[in-house]
Amino acid sequence: MKGAPHTEKEIRRLADICFVNFDGDVFQRCRERRFVDARITFSMLINEQGIIPTRIGRILDRNHATILHYMKRGEALLETNRAFRKKYVACREEYIGEDPIFYYSTKELRRKFLEMQSDCRSLREKHEALQERVRSSRRLEPIIDMVRMRTKPGTEDEVLSKLNRIYNGT
Repeated sequence: MKGAPHTEKEIRRLADICFVNFDGDVFQRCRERRFVDARITFSMLINEQGIIPTRIGRILDRNHATILHYMKRGEALLETNRAFRKKYVACREEYIGEDPIFYYSTKELRRKFLEMQSDCRSLREKHEALQERVRSSRRLEPIIDMVRMRTKPGTEDEVLSKLNRIYNGT
């Protein structure tokens, strides 16, 4: 994770990310849902980076109790509000650069798990098939090594033709 955003530029970057995703300025004093959700997301993400609620309150011109409320409310919204969770995850991924699987719903996690389980089964089958091919070709390794070592560059077609004549008996 990134270090705590101690500069005005880093704080502004997070505010801009929240603005783009929620269409609400975190610094504006407004009770519309989009502005509140942007402030909740801003508060949660900046707190995750090590900034304490008192400092977050000063940044947003709110008191620390409001910031604590935002964080508590944000946790509830992540569990119950799919639209909020989607925007929050987008902000978090852009700001921190991680895939926060723990913010996905149970249904989304179950679907992802089943997809990955299917992919894993498919990969395991392919791996076993490749291992079988390797086992069956091990008996030919000395021949392949000899051909590889003794075949001069540019003479591959001639060597192939000779091998064909040997196997075809001509």
